[in-house]
This record gives sequence, structure tokens and C-alpha cells, in this order.
Amino acid sequence: MLLALAGCAESASSQSPSDTVAIDVGKNMKVNLKTSPNLKVAVFIPGVANAYGQAQELAAKETAKQLGMDMTLFDGGYNPSQQLNQMQTALASGHYDAAVVQALDGTVVCKTITEDYPRANILVVDNVTPLCEYGTNQTGKSVDEVWAPGTMNFVGSNNTRAYIDGWFAAAAKANPGKQKVVAVLGPAVAAQTRVIEVALAKFSSDNPDYTVDKIYTDYTTTGAFNETQTYLQGHADTTLILSMYTPDISQGIVKAAEGAGLLGKIHIVDQGFGEFSLQQIASGNIQFSTLFFPYNGIKVSLEAIASAQRGNAGPRFVDDSVIGTAKSPFTVTKDTITELPAELR
Repeated sequence: MLLALAGCAESASSQSPSDTVAIDVGKNMKVNLKTSPNLKVAVFIPGVANAYGQAQELAAKETAKQLGMDMTLFDGGYNPSQQLNQMQTALASGHYDAAVVQALDGTVVCKTITEDYPRANILVVDNVTPLCEYGTNQTGKSVDEVWAPGTMNFVGSNNTRAYIDGWFAAAAKANPGKQKVVAVLGPAVAAQTRVIEVALAKFSSDNPDYTVDKIYTDYTTTGAFNETQTYLQGHADTTLILSMYTPDISQGIVKAAEGAGLLGKIHIVDQGFGEFSLQQIASGNIQFSTLFFPYNGIKVSLEAIASAQRGNAGPRFVDDSVIGTAKSPFTVTKDTITELPAELR
């Protein structure tokens, strides 16, 4: 009997009961997604300690309710090991039909999400962070480089090399000539940090008049303030700061620049435009910002699962941009703010 049960488990992804739809997830694997209402969906996000995570949490709750899904949100607490444990516990429970995953570290959860989940007949939509090594060494030639086989698709925009290269190109265009630059990033282990580091090396090579440094933070305002303050104490000649994420990192940067008497003298550009960036752009403290879409990213991810229930798995890469595209991010300046949709202002 045990052998029979094991055989059933191993062939779960190859069977197609009448009340399911078979979804191709690559690697010659298919997941049989239930077509009935009240689909049980796990949503894994890095954490809700900042505005980005709070927007994701709200999107998960509101969209799941609209779609009639039984959704459980998992807060990773910005701890990759904790998040992996959450994913393994959810897998062992046998409770879930599908999952939306934003990994804190795509390599740590690689096997669990791209192998164990599809074998357990759990459909995965990857959100924002590339899994495994997919996307880490992007060339920028195709947005599909971020898709990991074993998942249905990848939902995002700012995580592609094309987007990051576009952000850096806009910064270079706005700041010609000799510059002392520091990029304020997230944790060194984070997959998205590694993607930005690769793009940053190209940015430095493309702009030989630039001297480019980088510092790491924990994504919080306090962490960004402490690291930026320490850096500026030894590098008062800094002329350009690249903030990986607003509001939290950018708030720390602005506070540190102000404390050093450099606010208004240093150009600051960031990603993830929101209310804080709007205020700072209007005040002249932030030069420009590009957008993140935390709410829309989760919304689109859950909608992709609902669409798959109807037999439409969609493309491997799904752009979550509300304005602009992953290949051509919209740049928010004093002059372009009026072009934003009302919900983004």
C-alpha cells in the first residue's frame, strides 16, 4: 500500500482529473490545478515591516476576496531561513493548491519552489525576485530570463536587467560629467541586490567619469540612515546617491544627507516612487524616481492563477507595470508627475 501511495504522489503532476486543468510549468512537468472555487493559495512575501510589504499584504487580502480564494499570507520577517521553513511547512501541510512567491533569497528556496512544489501539484507564480540563479546573471536581452522552470510564470518589472539599466541610464543622463556615486542597496545576499550589482558594474564601465561605490542595508529606514551616515562621514565629496528602494531606504538617505549638511547639494535618485518621493521631488531633495508596483504585482499574480483555472496560463513573463514597461521604466520628475495615473500620485 505504501508503494502504491508513493506511486500516486510521484505521478500527481502527470494525471489530469476532470475537475482540474493541466498547466505546463516547464521541465516536462504539469500541475493539475483545481478549477473549483475557494482555491487555497499561499502568498509568501519578504515581510510587512515596510510600506512595500504592507501594500503587498493589502493587495493579497483584497484580490483574494474578489477572486473567491482562500488565501493565507506568510510574512518572512526578512529572514531567508524563516521563509524557507514557512514554505516547507506549507508544503508538508498538503493544504495548498497554488502559491505566489516573492523569495528573500531565490537560491535558498530554489529546490523547494521549483521542484518540490510542482511535484506536490502546487502551482507557483513567482513575483519580483528571481528564483535559483535565473535572472541573477541577466544579459538584458529578454525579460524571459527571469522565469524559472517549475513555475507557471514570473510577474514583475523592476527586477529585470532592462529596467535597472534604464534606471541607471536615466541617472547618467541627468548627471553628466565627473561624479562620485554611491548605490545604497538591500542585503548583500538578496537576489535582487545581486542583479543590481551586475548592472552597476556595467553602469560604472559605461560612465568612466564616475567613481562608483556601494553600501548594503536591511531595507529599513534606520538601517539605511546608519549606513549612509557612516559612508558620508568619510565621503563628503559624494555627488550622486542611487537608492534601491523608496520610501524606507530613501528616507534614511535623505535624513543622513540632511544630517551631514549635504541635502540639496547631493543628487538623489531612487526606485519605487510613492508619497515620500513625491514630496521630496517637489522639494528638490530627490532628482527623480522610477516606479515599483507592489500592490499590482500581487494582484496580477493572483489573477494569473485565476486565469490558469480557466485554462489560460499566460506568458512566462508578466509585466506588472501600471505605467511604462519593464523595458522602458517611466521616470517621475517634477515635469512628468502629472502624467501618472491618479492612483499612483
